[in-house]
Amino acid sequence: MILRSLALAAGLLAAGTGSALAQQKSAYDCHGLATADNLPVLEGSDGFFYRLNLNMRTYHPLSAAAAKTVGTLSRVLAERGTKLIYVPIPTKSLAMPEHLPPEAADYGYDKALAQAGYKAFLSRLADANVTAIDTVAAMNTLPDDRQPFIGLDFHWSPDGAHSVAKAIADTIHQTPSLDDMKTTKIELTSTGTKPVESALRRHIQKFCRDGLPVPRTERFKATEKGGGSGDAGDIFAADSAGPPIALVGTSMSAEKMFSFEDALSYETQAQVANYSVTGGNQFGAITSYLLSEDFRENKPRVLIWENPIYNNLGGFGERPLRELIAAAGADCTPLKTANPDPNVLTADLPANSWTPESYLGVDTGRANGVRATLKFSNDDGLTGSTTIQRSERVGPTRWFYEYARPLWRKDYTHVRVELDQPAEKDATLSTCTLKGSQT
Repeated sequence: MILRSLALAAGLLAAGTGSALAQQKSAYDCHGLATADNLPVLEGSDGFFYRLNLNMRTYHPLSAAAAKTVGTLSRVLAERGTKLIYVPIPTKSLAMPEHLPPEAADYGYDKALAQAGYKAFLSRLADANVTAIDTVAAMNTLPDDRQPFIGLDFHWSPDGAHSVAKAIADTIHQTPSLDDMKTTKIELTSTGTKPVESALRRHIQKFCRDGLPVPRTERFKATEKGGGSGDAGDIFAADSAGPPIALVGTSMSAEKMFSFEDALSYETQAQVANYSVTGGNQFGAITSYLLSEDFRENKPRVLIWENPIYNNLGGFGERPLRELIAAAGADCTPLKTANPDPNVLTADLPANSWTPESYLGVDTGRANGVRATLKFSNDDGLTGSTTIQRSERVGPTRWFYEYARPLWRKDYTHVRVELDQPAEKDATLSTCTLKGSQT
């Protein structure tokens, strides 16, 4: 009986594999795309291609703990006058399931299950009091002749970006606390249709006998026409102040070919400062921005955080989010700091204020470092250490923050911080705290 069952299972597996490999006739005489070693791709209808590993997912992880921590970040930002709006960019399969080939089901894709998982993702953020944009609903408002994603690329199209920008603007306009946000008369004009440099297209072409068309998109430019909203009465009234909206995100936001920044400025009728980083993944841009002088000196009224839904917010543990929370609004008390060597800072830890919910703040005096190693010790020589390492995409920062709880011991009395670059004369170590709950 067992052998018979195994034989049946093997037969079903072979049948399923055969179905998956025997794809519908390719429009470009492509072969072996779905089994490519480095980047398998499915060819859909009407010239749309789907990255198999990402687009066949029906669930995108967001733990309750990660959602709650983003909720804490949102709360801390709000306490300092900044509204966080999270923008999860969907996969192409979520936004455009109608172009998927029938073989997608053989790879595990289930449209109803994927949509249910997406709604659960948004619900978890809502439960954590995080304002998030339903980007799929926004893209579904496009007319039939406008597509939210580029067929031969994984990025969204300017139309898709514009639909999401409008949804963000609607959210801002429906937020009473932002009624006095400074606005500016802005027009949006087309700058013409231009080709898109697509690494995905170049990859696909290797598997196709026929030439693939070069994708083209219509670009747009937002132009300020002056005549702001008058007596806005906010912190951006000064000449040295920055725009009321800050945008942090990935290549979806950073690359001009998608015109997201311009569409956002037009739909909100407000200036937008774009700090997005191509290749920065979920934390590159927001980490770089919240740890910058720009954020400290000119906090925006709105912080828009764009992140593709497949970039797991809990994928690197809690440290990235914890550091963002501290950078957003921790109150820090400087410690008596020594600088025994150019790259070393030391201080004694205060017994009355060094708790598991504390942060150790490191101010190197200048944005020149990408690594800080923190070594805690007690009077008996017991030590615990951790290293904060900035990625190449984030670049050097002046500040580093480490949440105490993972390494905390009641008997730690001293901290030594080793930097990759010399500290400035005014460099300091601090203990930092937040109001309210950490989760």
